[in-house]
Amino acid sequence: MIKLDDSIGFLINRAAFTMKRAFEHKLAAYDLTAPQWAVLTRLWEKDGQSLIAIGKNLYFDKATMSGIIDRLKKKALVTKVRDLMDRRLIKVCLTSEGSRLRNELPAHAIAVNQLAAKGFDKNDIERLKTYLKMLHNNLEE
Repeated sequence: MIKLDDSIGFLINRAAFTMKRAFEHKLAAYDLTAPQWAVLTRLWEKDGQSLIAIGKNLYFDKATMSGIIDRLKKKALVTKVRDLMDRRLIKVCLTSEGSRLRNELPAHAIAVNQLAAKGFDKNDIERLKTYLKMLHNNLEE
């Protein structure tokens, strides 16, 4: 029988929870959550993506995505627009305030990542990222 504290899944989940909590502490000043940050980040990479595409990319179901987008819309960070070619699709676009946050928020994410990586050298971090991607790919098949 595997001990819970030796389970890869448990250790990853615990580390993710701790990082999320530390990051959300920094995001609190902006009245944002980590999932809202993730959506904004995807929109900073490519604005005007469909709700479906963002949700699929972030592994959020339709209800979760709708809630996140509605809250970001209430905060005037995004708008929803119907696609002109396919009226069934809803695209999400950044507002000027949503775009402006790109200048402030990444520094907080970097700070949390650096704190989490304290004691690791650059090669350790690259290996860890490689291993996490491998774990994901192994289970995604």
